[in-house]
Formats: sequence, C-alpha cells, structure tokens
Amino acid sequence: MTERRIRLPLAAAALTALACAAVLAWGAAEPQSSPRATAAAKLKVKKKLIPYGAARRNQMAAYSNRHYGEREWRLTAPRLIVIHYAEAGTIDSIFNTFAANRPDVEYHELPGVCSHFAVSAKGIAFKFVPATIRCRHVVGLNHVAIGIEHVGFSDRDVLKRKRELKGSLRLTKSLRCRFGIPVKGVIGHAESLGNPHYRELDPDFQGRTHGDFKRRSMRVYRRKLARLGDC
Repeated sequence: MTERRIRLPLAAAALTALACAAVLAWGAAEPQSSPRATAAAKLKVKKKLIPYGAARRNQMAAYSNRHYGEREWRLTAPRLIVIHYAEAGTIDSIFNTFAANRPDVEYHELPGVCSHFAVSAKGIAFKFVPATIRCRHVVGLNHVAIGIEHVGFSDRDVLKRKRELKGSLRLTKSLRCRFGIPVKGVIGHAESLGNPHYRELDPDFQGRTHGDFKRRSMRVYRRKLARLGDC
C-alpha cells in the first residue's frame, strides 16, 4: 500500500508536466498577431465603383498617349499615392462627379476626372476605381499615381477630423504596403510639380497643379503615417 501511495502522486505529477509542455508547444506553434497586423486586417473598404467601361478606358489610353507618350489605360506599377480633398461635403457628391465622365470643367478633356478611393468624414474608405486602372486626378502623374480623395474643403478639414484622418492613414498604409510605396512616395496634390516622376508632354498642361495638401500639411500626414510602422 505504501509503495502504491507513492507512485500515484508521481504519475499525476508526470502527467501534469506533460500537459503543461503540450500547452506551451501549442502556444508556440500558433503565431501571435501583432497589434499592427490585427489593425491592418480590420481595414474594410466599401466598393462604390464608378462606370469605367471600354469607352472610358479608350479615352484614358488616348489621354495617356497625349500626355505621357504611351497609349495605356492600365496602372501597372504605381509609384505614388496622391492625397486630395474634394471640395465636397459627401461621398455621394464625389462619386457623382466622377461617375458622370464629362469633360472636366478646367481643361475640357476626356475622360472625366476621378480618383481611385475616397474617405468620408467618418473615416470610411470607399473604392471608386481599381488601383490597377489609371484615373485623372493629378496632371503629370496619372500614369504612376493612385489618388485618394477626402470629404472636405481644406487640408485642415481632413487633418482635424480624427476619424477621417485615421481612416485615411489606414487606407494609405494598406495601399503603400500592397504596392511597395515608401512613406516619401505619399504626396499632396500641391507637391506634384516637384516630384521626380512628373511627366507632361502637353505644353498647355505643363506646370499646372492644385493647392490641396501643401507640403506643410503633408509633413504632418507623413509623420503620422510613419508612426503606423513598417509593412
């Protein structure tokens, strides 16, 4: 009886040790998601695609031929992400402007203007055009740039709305990680003329840009983007 009473606790201890080892091994085998990876996985983009059929693709190819010397509507290798504000108060307003595909009010040329994505005041991201198709959103860079519009009427509108800015930064990080674009490759529309990728063959278009997201605003934006960490 004495011998049996001694062996039972020893067996129990051995089983306990084996169970603990198994739990530890299982935990080690399961990769733990980092907070950044978890946050990135939660990013959701709502599809709200504008009509972009064969006619518009042909117009974009012709536009590219006139302005960049290549007849192409595909965006095969994005190098930049360009940040805009839309001078509009709602996503629907931005969408309707892009979907119409009318000659733009400034240059009177087809296809109509568009951007690939837009961010609402509440920070919700919408996709208007796949990032593999060219959009007219910035003179001299449409052949290499993804465009992100924002609800608002000034740089300050976007930078001061916490939810909109947070949604914008998360979308931008997702896109730059997908396409291997560095933080310095995220620029404001107003920074377009100084970019090394700038190319414009039409003399009437050369030197034209807009004032949205000047360098001072983009310094703030890029600093916050860098804080989100590497891909």
